[in-house]
Amino acid sequence: MNKKYGTNLPPIPENRQMVVHNDLHEYPPSEAVNEHAELEVANELIGRKEIGQQNNNL
Repeated sequence: MNKKYGTNLPPIPENRQMVVHNDLHEYPPSEAVNEHAELEVANELIGRKEIGQQNNNL
């Protein structure tokens, strides 16, 4: 059972697609948060490239 939604799971959309979400704009700016945000962006780009490479290998 999903703790966030309980038994009321959200509906699955007909046109499903994979998306990448980051929380860059959910925290107030500070030096540590900015550094962390930069790392999240870098990890997102690397992840996209890795997924693309895996799809090419299929």
